[in-house]
Amino acid sequence: MRSRIEIVAQYRSGSVPGAGRTVVTTIRAGYHFAGRQTGDGVVHLVGTAAGPLGGDDATIAVRLGPGAQLRLRSAGATIVQPGLHDPVSRLGMELQIGDDARLDVACEPTVVIHRAEHRARAEVELAGNGQVRLLEQVLLGRSNEPGGGWSGRTTLTRDGAPELRHTLRSALFAQEGVRVVSTLLVSGTGARASTSGRAVALPLAAGGMLVTSTGPDALTVQADLLDAAARALAPAAPAAPAAPTVTA
Repeated sequence: MRSRIEIVAQYRSGSVPGAGRTVVTTIRAGYHFAGRQTGDGVVHLVGTAAGPLGGDDATIAVRLGPGAQLRLRSAGATIVQPGLHDPVSRLGMELQIGDDARLDVACEPTVVIHRAEHRARAEVELAGNGQVRLLEQVLLGRSNEPGGGWSGRTTLTRDGAPELRHTLRSALFAQEGVRVVSTLLVSGTGARASTSGRAVALPLAAGGMLVTSTGPDALTVQADLLDAAARALAPAAPAAPAAPTVTA
């Protein structure tokens, strides 16, 4: 089954300077997801069908006009299950962000159950000074069951120029007891390399950072990820003054 949800938000200026606001102009959905505006500039995804199941292909498309600001959340976890004839399911995010717009995506985890195979992709297109914060969390298996297979592909482009091309696969961690994979992409900000536990934050050449964290449980993975991100964004400590030189 194929499904697609489209969300469009625009910035509307007010009669008084600085009194403008973001207006969600379109939420068009079907099958896997519905969308509900739950606050000023906040939309929650709501699952309306089981899955994605093996053989399903779902797309979440978000478009922000210049200056718009939107937070995208979900009402619950996404449970990925194998299909009767096909174990592989697909879920794509197509995010288009206009100049000076801001999109913050932090949905609940995707749980890939035993025997399921899931392919995730996130394609982010920025224009001008548009920015994105994208948090993704994957749990490999439910409690006390083996995990399914997962791969995630993230691309980030600004004004047609590539800023990130990144792929992760659960098979890379199969021998390490990893049950949770979490990534955080933040564009356009100054950052430096940092680590915390099993989390690694790497700066992007064009600005921004990508943080990857893995481990056996969600709480530890998320704590490590957020700590590594905070360290990467913290101001650098001033260099210690040089010792005075003594001459005879």
